[in-house]
Amino acid sequence: MLLIRAMFIQIFPDGRLENLKRKQFETSVQIRTRRGAILDRYGKELAASVPAYSLFADPKLVKDSYNLINRLSKHLDIPKSTLRKRLRDRDRRFVWIRRQLNEKQRDEIKKWGEPGLGFVEEPRRVYPNGGLLSQVLGFVGSEGDGLEGLEKQFNKNLEGKLKSILLPRDARGRPLLEDGRALTEVPDGSDLELTIDHEVQFTLERELHQMVTKFDADAAVGLVMDSQSSEVLALANLPAFNAEDGARANIQARRNHVVTDAFEPGSTMKTFVVAAGLRENTLKPSTRYDCENGKMKVGDRVISEADVHHKFGVLSATEILAFSSNIGATKIAFEVGAEKFYKTLVDFGFGGKIGIELPGEARGILNPLPWRPHLLANIAFGHGIAVTPLQLAAAYGAIANGGVLKKPLLVRSIRTPGADPQLFQAEEIRRVLSVTEAATMRLMLNAATEEKATGALARIQGYYVAGKTGTAQKVDPVKGGYAKNAYISSFAGFVPAHNPRFVIFVAIDNPKKAYYGSQVAAPVFAKMAQYLVRRAGLQPVLISESNVIPAQSDRARSELQSEAVDEIKRLHEIANPLPIGTTPVFPNLRGLTLREALNRIRPNVNRVDIRGHGLVVRTVPEPGADFSKKRSVRLILENP
Repeated sequence: MLLIRAMFIQIFPDGRLENLKRKQFETSVQIRTRRGAILDRYGKELAASVPAYSLFADPKLVKDSYNLINRLSKHLDIPKSTLRKRLRDRDRRFVWIRRQLNEKQRDEIKKWGEPGLGFVEEPRRVYPNGGLLSQVLGFVGSEGDGLEGLEKQFNKNLEGKLKSILLPRDARGRPLLEDGRALTEVPDGSDLELTIDHEVQFTLERELHQMVTKFDADAAVGLVMDSQSSEVLALANLPAFNAEDGARANIQARRNHVVTDAFEPGSTMKTFVVAAGLRENTLKPSTRYDCENGKMKVGDRVISEADVHHKFGVLSATEILAFSSNIGATKIAFEVGAEKFYKTLVDFGFGGKIGIELPGEARGILNPLPWRPHLLANIAFGHGIAVTPLQLAAAYGAIANGGVLKKPLLVRSIRTPGADPQLFQAEEIRRVLSVTEAATMRLMLNAATEEKATGALARIQGYYVAGKTGTAQKVDPVKGGYAKNAYISSFAGFVPAHNPRFVIFVAIDNPKKAYYGSQVAAPVFAKMAQYLVRRAGLQPVLISESNVIPAQSDRARSELQSEAVDEIKRLHEIANPLPIGTTPVFPNLRGLTLREALNRIRPNVNRVDIRGHGLVVRTVPEPGADFSKKRSVRLILENP
């Protein structure tokens, strides 16, 4: 009978016996396959997965638990009480001791010859560049899930597949698979390709660190963006942290302040009150304002200049930006009006999320209307409003690219094994300035970095630079109001001014040895700008013996300088169509829409004769003709 029963089982297997065998000789373990990598724009790994070794135990096979607990506790820094709980149940045949050990730790434990211990290989997350870009990348937890930054935002794409593997045992129940690589059968997670340039990122973090050290500052942030594509080339927060031990890092160090924190921007906001004046046609670059020698009464309060030594008289709108006059900015804001100024700020993205592929983006603070006169004045020179560094960089990017606000782009593509890559481009949000208005703003911001302007230290040899300094008192989050002797020093701008390629924003938090943005932040901008234009191979346009490129021929240098000078002259024609203090000449209106052309010549004409539709192709009189008296004008337009 026994022989017949054995033959029957061999021919017709019993499912219950099959399950019993599986439980006795196999253990099921769930682990993840390789997590996708995060790469910079050139394919350099910023976050990657490498083999690691996870230690498990079979409590029933442990011979001397007291000795083993002591050794494991000392070697792996695990509390003895934790190990006792895991090993005391002799009926459990599998418990994890520590996940993701390195090869050295594995080899040391294997030397012990403990039959109740074994290893399974699984991936471990590493960040090859240390703390570089740490707040953007984020980190993963012990189970391999993203907990911060891109690791969290794109966890569904990055994570590998969860796989159950069978851990076989011998006849005595001892594990056979000690170093089994059971991960190759399941596809890996998707790779993220970023817009980040790791060399630009490294340079930005280095320059910010040097400035933090020099001025004994608490922290610093910075952002570099391609002005035309809105691709983020670098995004820095200092101090950084070690992402491989992210769960233990300081919470403040883990914050991505560029995206999550709003601050009062100070004078970098004056750019946008001037832009509002251009949009509403209440000013031209040469429009004059009485800055009242440094004091202006608004209601029951007095508005002063940032520096007590500044006692400006009459300044043009361009000079108000260049010399950073609070009173001048206030008068421009009063001319524009609260409603239209508010609309301009909203259009530029303040008070709402710009949108970027990172968690925790802040909206900033833009108080709803109505505004009291004193609040309108404060917002005009960057107080009473809070913005994020990301918002500010995107707004300056709109001026640089010709007037279109775009969402900054951080993720270029998602690449999944066996599928076509998902490719991304920056989305256009809205047009905020006309092409002509944006060109005018670029020229005015170029004047803000001239020799006697507040942004003079942002200049670099051989190139036109545009930008604005900012110095703002820090808000005291505990007591309210402003903290004593605590400032945020910043600079926002782009380079080259006449044909922008890079937008750069830097801010230094609470510098102790100096605090003006012109002293602290502008030099960082200059170093980054110099590095970027040289690295991109942009040839200098302001030619001198000290910045001539040796390989460049005399003729090529002459042509290059001539092109740049012509471009700046064209911007001057747009920005100053009717110069003050000289004989006015008729401006160059070619390429403008009818509305833009009319805005440039009113109220200096008696009659306008319009012929055709589209853009201006010819004018009577010709550009440069004497226009000192009011007269009739003919505009000839054609569709492009």
